[in-house]
Amino acid sequence: MEKAVPTTSEKKKKSAFWRYALMSLVWTWALLLIGIIVAGMVAFIVYDHVTREAKGGSAVVITVPPGATLRMVGELLVENKIIEHEGLFRLALRLKNEDVIIQQGAYELYRGLSAAQLLELLVQGPTKHLHDNQERFLIPEGLSIPQIAVLTSDPEAFMEATRDEALIASLGIETDTLEGFLMPNTYFFDEEPHPVLLVNRMVEQFKKEWDQLIAENPGAAAMQKIDLVTVASLVEREAKAEEERPLVAQVIYNRLESKMRLQMDSTLQFALNKYGERMLDVDKNVRSPYNTYQHGGLPPGPICNPGVASLRAAMAPADGQYLYFVSNADGTTHTFSRTLEEHNQAVRKYNREIAPQRAEEPKTRQPARRRRR
Repeated sequence: MEKAVPTTSEKKKKSAFWRYALMSLVWTWALLLIGIIVAGMVAFIVYDHVTREAKGGSAVVITVPPGATLRMVGELLVENKIIEHEGLFRLALRLKNEDVIIQQGAYELYRGLSAAQLLELLVQGPTKHLHDNQERFLIPEGLSIPQIAVLTSDPEAFMEATRDEALIASLGIETDTLEGFLMPNTYFFDEEPHPVLLVNRMVEQFKKEWDQLIAENPGAAAMQKIDLVTVASLVEREAKAEEERPLVAQVIYNRLESKMRLQMDSTLQFALNKYGERMLDVDKNVRSPYNTYQHGGLPPGPICNPGVASLRAAMAPADGQYLYFVSNADGTTHTFSRTLEEHNQAVRKYNREIAPQRAEEPKTRQPARRRRR
């Protein structure tokens, strides 16, 4: 019996089937290969983020409580903003592939280190004792140069060092004063530091923190450094609650954009050297370029030395339309408003709540109205 000879149509269908099958196979392998490459890249990025060698930023002392689990230690690192995610710490534990014991006690760690580097510091045991025989110099956030000077053994020499033009130039700071550029932190020295050495350490710490913050917020590099530091100093003096710093920065930028005077009491305190005092109506008449009740725009320069949180807020303010804020009766938080009407309502509420305290104050001067127009 003769074999059936395939027709031209059948040959074309068979050829099309094999072409389709071959293309499907090629696409399947291509997608599989792409998946492997992407998965490999993700794995490499995560592994690099966990294990890379990095230079530390600001020092942070944490205390591991008795009976703390490894998960609790990871959460402690996140709470203190030493790492971004607790999962990175758990991954570092898995990569170490051995039993890890972290003792209770105080540890001096550094922001910016990888999770693997932090783990190595933690397994070595508490580190606070390393500074037991050193001079400890604590600079809180928000102090001005004169306020820092009184904490030193030689305030006059410290003040002279901060005004030394040659020293300022050698540190790469393009201003005539170091106000705003002395990074708050805890510093350790083998002996009482010379004022120039202390100033140098504080400015170098500022530069290290600044570079890290700019890397996190590259868009901020478009602004003048002195303006960013000035805004940060205002935020530092006006905001007490951590979560309000970006909101205060938002108000500052919105008022500047709207050509409104800042009208901030913190600038009066700087001009009058009355830090922490409640400003009264008479204080608003002080003749000073730092008086933001009389002058528009930013003050001529920083009014204090801001910490990392306020610098970050100046670089990354919260989005929104707030133009006003007024203290709440708790003395810590504020009420933020978009319109003058809303703000005036908040002011009236504040005055009602604070009235009992005001009634007990000596009436030597007329209290300032807590209002920004």
